[in-house]
Amino acid sequence: MKRLGLVVVAMLVALGLAGCAGMEKGSRERQVASMLAYLFPGAAEPPTQPDAVAVINVPFRIGVAFVPDVASPEFRLSEADRLRLAGQVRDAFAKYPFIREIEAVPSLYLEPGGGFANIDRIAALLRLDAIALVSYDQVQHADATALSLLYWTGIGAYIVPGDRYDVLTVVETAVFDIKSRRLLMRAAGTSNVKGSATLIGFSGQSREARLKSFEEAVTQMIGNLHGEVKTFRERAPSDPKVKLVLPPGYNPSAERPVQPPVTPPSR
Repeated sequence: MKRLGLVVVAMLVALGLAGCAGMEKGSRERQVASMLAYLFPGAAEPPTQPDAVAVINVPFRIGVAFVPDVASPEFRLSEADRLRLAGQVRDAFAKYPFIREIEAVPSLYLEPGGGFANIDRIAALLRLDAIALVSYDQVQHADATALSLLYWTGIGAYIVPGDRYDVLTVVETAVFDIKSRRLLMRAAGTSNVKGSATLIGFSGQSREARLKSFEEAVTQMIGNLHGEVKTFRERAPSDPKVKLVLPPGYNPSAERPVQPPVTPPSR
């Protein structure tokens, strides 16, 4: 019993020290998937737009991909979540008739600093004409509140929300014509998620907050992307750097009708 008592005391002291350490110094985690670092490794800023004319044969095939990130493994956005969020961007394009097919590209296909040479290989493999690259910057700040003093009780670490988190996310999608390297459109979205958690539950709840922040930023970005598509369709016919090759009878301002859900016949 005496040994058990010493173990309990040691655990309480450790939890107390963790709480005090949290109050003395906050933590900061960041994960960045930089489009600049992927397309133009080593460049301090993106180069000017190329002079080549973007010849776009409508309808065309487009890929959606997250650029490689810099993050610790435990903080990184999972591949399953990347593909799911890329699928939301893909679905946002689905109603436009100028797109024949949309492909969500696995992160495995993109090499850090691979640039357009990497995109050319992906395009040849998947038969893509354009690519929508998704980049992001997410920062999580965490610190302890005055309630963390109650972690000294041991039970407080399980029931007292003494740690708080603040997650800020910026997501951007840029659409490039692959052959000409010309940027066709871009749109961004942001999100800020705040909350608090217990010491024991902090890891799980902050991870959920990071994912929620991604989802909110992507949702906002998709809304802005629809506006960019509208602007591009209005601008492209008179843009000397963009040549649209349209099939007979094509209406560039049309959208695919939304299919109503199929109701199974009643028995």
